[in-house]
Amino acid sequence: MIGASLDDAKLLASEELVFGGNTVGSEERFKVQFLVNDRRGTLAYESFAPGSTVNWAFWHDEVHVIMGGECKCTYTLAPNHRKQVVKTFKKGDTYLIPNGARVRFEVQGSEPYLHVCVIMPRFEYSKDERLDTYS
Repeated sequence: MIGASLDDAKLLASEELVFGGNTVGSEERFKVQFLVNDRRGTLAYESFAPGSTVNWAFWHDEVHVIMGGECKCTYTLAPNHRKQVVKTFKKGDTYLIPNGARVRFEVQGSEPYLHVCVIMPRFEYSKDERLDTYS
């Protein structure tokens, strides 16, 4: 077995990372620790700042387990993204995000939205995608 520890203080003290957003030219910022990165699966611990909004497009199935805070999630599902659904999640909740979903996470209240992410199997990128050498 491959184990990991959830350390809220360490996560919250880490630097915010910048990721390419769900639309061309946009960026998203949040804190993340990759706890397990194995070919069979990825475990990550993420923190979205209080009052922030994070937009994400999922290219794999992913499970979130909420460890703290509260978040209003507005999502659409592939392939056509016709219907918007709004749900609020808080500590103790969990959900499965299907491949192709687009989600807007709006953090509610004054606490960060802490959640464990489980991705199985780990998603793979080609060498060019990892090194940004594609054209």
